[in-house]
Amino acid sequence: EVAHAATEFAHLFPDVSAALLLTCAKFVQKTIPPSEQFQFAKDQSGTGNEAIVLQLLVLADDLPALVECSNCGSVPCVDGQVVAGADKFTAGLKMRVNKTSAYWGVNGGQFAGKVYTVLGVRDSNNVVSVECESDGFTNNFYHIFLYGHTFCYGCTDAS
Repeated sequence: EVAHAATEFAHLFPDVSAALLLTCAKFVQKTIPPSEQFQFAKDQSGTGNEAIVLQLLVLADDLPALVECSNCGSVPCVDGQVVAGADKFTAGLKMRVNKTSAYWGVNGGQFAGKVYTVLGVRDSNNVVSVECESDGFTNNFYHIFLYGHTFCYGCTDAS
């Protein structure tokens, strides 16, 4: 609908319309994998939006490829956001403590400002083993999942 509105008013507001279509194309690129784009276009057949869909797919194809973050594995990168879910704690993940989590004390306590690397998760995802990069300290943090979001992604700290 947004792309349709952009094309409807392109003759009146060409710059705004082009910017809006580009934003729509970026959304298509992020949300519809290339393997599903043909089906997306096919689903639009007969709706009257065929030309707009084709235009969006062409624009999306011309955009620079999205690059998966080497640390969090997300597109776009989720640096600074909480690591939500035991399955996200993978070996090698760079993190910082979530200063708002009660697990660490006020403002992250003595753990704040340091970069931690996940060494592994064990005991049915109740224990995360990490190493502190600044001092080589290795520790097991027990039951961190009971305390909510204890760590944040440290993607800018990943090399």
